[in-house]
Amino acid sequence: MMKDFKYLYAIVASMMFLFGCAKQEITSIGQQGEYISNFDFPTGQIYAPGKVFLTNRSKNADRFLWEFSDAKTITAMGDTIETGNTDKMVPDTLFYELPGEYEVKLTTWKDGEQKETTKKLVVQKQQPAILVPENIGVFLEVTFSAQVFKFPGKQVTYDWDFGASGKSTEANPKVTFTVEGPQLVTLTVNDGEETLTTETIVLVQGELAKTIYFTDAFTRRVYKYKLTTNTQSEVESVGITTGYNAFGLSVKGSKLYLSETGFGTRFSSGDAAIADGALKSYNLDGTGENLITKPVASALDYRDDPWMHTVDKNGNIWWTCRNWGVRVLNAGSSEAAYPSIKFNINATIAGEGVSTYFASDIKEVGNEIWVSYAGTTGKGIYKYGLDGNYISKFSTAIQSHAIRAFVVDQVNSQIYFATNRADAGRTEGLYRANLDGSNIVAIDNGSTMLIGTGAYSNQGAAGEYIYITNLDIDVDENGEGYLYYGYRSNTDINGSGNPPTLGSSASNSGIKRYKLDGSEVPSFLVKGYAPYGLAIDQVKR
Repeated sequence: MMKDFKYLYAIVASMMFLFGCAKQEITSIGQQGEYISNFDFPTGQIYAPGKVFLTNRSKNADRFLWEFSDAKTITAMGDTIETGNTDKMVPDTLFYELPGEYEVKLTTWKDGEQKETTKKLVVQKQQPAILVPENIGVFLEVTFSAQVFKFPGKQVTYDWDFGASGKSTEANPKVTFTVEGPQLVTLTVNDGEETLTTETIVLVQGELAKTIYFTDAFTRRVYKYKLTTNTQSEVESVGITTGYNAFGLSVKGSKLYLSETGFGTRFSSGDAAIADGALKSYNLDGTGENLITKPVASALDYRDDPWMHTVDKNGNIWWTCRNWGVRVLNAGSSEAAYPSIKFNINATIAGEGVSTYFASDIKEVGNEIWVSYAGTTGKGIYKYGLDGNYISKFSTAIQSHAIRAFVVDQVNSQIYFATNRADAGRTEGLYRANLDGSNIVAIDNGSTMLIGTGAYSNQGAAGEYIYITNLDIDVDENGEGYLYYGYRSNTDINGSGNPPTLGSSASNSGIKRYKLDGSEVPSFLVKGYAPYGLAIDQVKR
């Protein structure tokens, strides 16, 4: 025990000796080394109006005196004040309003010895710079501005040159470019002292517009067409190849969804009776092909193939099948197993036998799924919840018609529908009604919309004519816009075969549109294609 105590005493004594030495060394350190008076300006160019931060490089000085010519200082509180000198070790930030050559002088003292350091500071004039607005688009008015040095009491003049889009002498000119692509903008200013010129290249984007996508029965490809208002659009291939009877297209977010029905579209046998349809998704540029699901040919048949579809707000894709009603799956699925039926119509709901009721179009409307029926006896539109439970059906007027396709205009509280069978005193054609099903009005039911020779394609069979498979609407907040739908002429594509008979070209077919206010008769937007699926990307890109 005594031995341990001796060791502890020795350790404590050593520590006290070391701490004592350290304290003595620290208190004895003073200003040692060479006495130097010096300071630095910031590196790089300095432009007026501009701030200057000085770095004091002096060593071992007791006092300081800074003297500035024609400079102001910015205090720690952000105030700008006039200054002539200061005795701070590090002066406040200097501020020079005008270009020129300025002098900064530092005087230091140590033990009565005085040293002076004087340096010259060159402050240059800020050259004019064009401030380019964001998102410049063709036929969109934008405002330009410029960063220009202004001498006190002197007028600045501006001379803008926007090439083919005009000139201006305004400080902040408004301009509308009429040509897309790189455009040269030149600005010449006179600041009261001299004339200076600067220029920049701006990229004018093409007109921002919604885009309509559609499939073509002849080439079995997907195409797109921008719905521009100020420039002429052209049909472009998206790079997607489809199978036979690509009846359904939709756009949700950044994805394009496609439903292919395959060979069998009517009562079929042989190869046409085999399940060969599919549901797919793509990026809007046609890349990223993804097979969502397809029926198993060995277990199912053509009656299970996908027809039309919709993608709901929850990211689920709902689709109809010729005979067996509606199926649903997460739209982000990849090569998923083909699901069982979610729901289908029955005699209790329809009020009659439904053996030849064929599910056709399908849409999400609010928190409901609406499904239309066609076929030999099928007719009407039926409403279901997102849980698949039946809600209700439309009024008798709507329920009297076989409805191949429909679309809802929620802004104007109207519904447009195409019927592929003459019913209730109305021929096949395109019609509009109020959302409660009342006030049915013909939109396009003339001779060209009748099914058969010289008119609309008779692909399919009586009671099962394919007719219009997709409708879509471009409507603004004021209720103005167009309804779009595919038109396939009987001279271009016809017959009850699987697949149908194609003519020499699709010259008589195309996409038609109808102005929602009824001020124009339906007319072709584009021709030379035989569309099935059709969808509008409602985002202007």
